[in-house]
Amino acid sequence: MPHQEARRLFPRGLTQPEGGFRFGADALLLASFAAPAGGRRVLDLGTGCGPAGLGLLLARGDADTTVLGLDRDPAMVAAAAANAGLLGLADRFTARYLDVRAIRAEADIRPESFDLALANPPYRDPASGRRAPSASRDAARFETEGGLAAFADAAASALGNGASLALVHLAERLGHVFACLTARKLEVKRLMPIAPRLGAPARQVLLLATKNGRPGLRLDPALALYEGSGPDTRLSAEALGFCPFLACNAGPRNAAP
Repeated sequence: MPHQEARRLFPRGLTQPEGGFRFGADALLLASFAAPAGGRRVLDLGTGCGPAGLGLLLARGDADTTVLGLDRDPAMVAAAAANAGLLGLADRFTARYLDVRAIRAEADIRPESFDLALANPPYRDPASGRRAPSASRDAARFETEGGLAAFADAAASALGNGASLALVHLAERLGHVFACLTARKLEVKRLMPIAPRLGAPARQVLLLATKNGRPGLRLDPALALYEGSGPDTRLSAEALGFCPFLACNAGPRNAAP
């Protein structure tokens, strides 16, 4: 598939390991949320098959931003590298096999050398919710391998002073998120709630935290993902305006493919 056609179709056509964790809208929302943030050297923590880091490159459309994607699953790393090649971004997106907990031991990943970090970490406490049948899916959903604390540690180590971490997480765990970030001198500066529809409670949050930043939080209006009802339910115009990548699944839920 020519690169331009693959970019037009993104995220459709991305390689995902058979039986592995399947990325969702949260990774695409994270890419769009982080795209306007400053910084050209980007670290994608827990990159999976690359949707957030690759989406950020496509959303920015520049020639200067580079992304290093880290993941502890070799199959995901291989998929991310393949997807970068598919999109013609292999010169600016590098996928690497590395557990985020080991980032400080990597001599070639220098402390405070990144301008921006992305993180879509496992959301759930292992004591809550139904566990996934496969080890890879379970580790992607539940904090069995360090969780948010490990991602925050990695970001705090890799980011330069004043650099930013863009993160997506569950609204119900916002207290946990703030505690983890504040303890590592990552000051939350912007927060966007994500609700399933207008007037409904937020289920997820997007946030931007600055390393050694001063207190001062911007709370954005909630982004409602869906509008309509029943068979006419579709992604909202606001959601598509914020994240055009969602257009791959924009129509009515019962629409024919």
